[in-house]
Amino acid sequence: MSDLSTPATSAIAGFAAVIPAGGAGTRLWPLSRAQSPKFLHDLTGTGRTLVQATYDRLAPLAGEGVLLVTGAAHEQAVRDQLPALGPEDLLAEPSPRDSMAAIGLAAAVLIRRDPDIVIGSFAADHVITELDAFGDAVTEAVAAARAGYVTTIGITPASPATGFGYIRAADLPVDGTRTARQVADFVEKPDLETAVQYVASGEYYWNAGMFVVKADVLLGHLRAQLPALHDGLVEIAAAIEKGDAEEAFTEIWPHLTKIAIDHAIAEPVAATGGVAVVPGTFGWDDVGDWHSLGQL
Repeated sequence: MSDLSTPATSAIAGFAAVIPAGGAGTRLWPLSRAQSPKFLHDLTGTGRTLVQATYDRLAPLAGEGVLLVTGAAHEQAVRDQLPALGPEDLLAEPSPRDSMAAIGLAAAVLIRRDPDIVIGSFAADHVITELDAFGDAVTEAVAAARAGYVTTIGITPASPATGFGYIRAADLPVDGTRTARQVADFVEKPDLETAVQYVASGEYYWNAGMFVVKADVLLGHLRAQLPALHDGLVEIAAAIEKGDAEEAFTEIWPHLTKIAIDHAIAEPVAATGGVAVVPGTFGWDDVGDWHSLGQL
């Protein structure tokens, strides 16, 4: 197993990494709290917090840089922990609107910098090992994204866990890739009996919340599924570019639909064959509770 602090080093041209850093990690209370969420803590004993470790593994892969989205309450702490992050590469949400708003805003900002850009969203509070394998999976996911897919990186289930969503892979390979396959459907957190069947079938992956997609493809799906949310995010991105972010956030952000990207995009687009999955062969843990942390 690779050391947690040893990142993969192959930069991917035309690819930008997005880090949504939100949530309070309440299952790790009192260590993780609303004002001091788990991504700001060093939980692995490496001397780097979870958000620092996330940045460390993504920055070498992201040929077009890293963009981080966090709550306004955590903006200064994130800037203190990530001094290499440029001022224009941190977006501060005035209030939580779930993952679709955060990732969609990042896409709307980044597409103004490069109309052909591929973005990859990776949570700030996960632990990943075997970073060469992680880099390979991201590279493969970018290839699938360039073929027009909303691409996920699926984790082979270690157990019939009921705390994760599941991704069922179809027997349809994605052209131009080695391992990516189309997704048949996304399944919400199942009961134990169903989870046992999923794991035994070998057709399912855990949904780890990693999404890689061309920014224009993501925004096109968002326009089709939730046009008001799309239009609001595009308007805020334009205001950010003009230096009028504060007013746009105040007027538009509180009224945006609060929804996860899984429900807004992944589930409906998978039903039409537009989602792909790349198997992730690296170590992964979402450090979701004290038991998970104890294992680490």
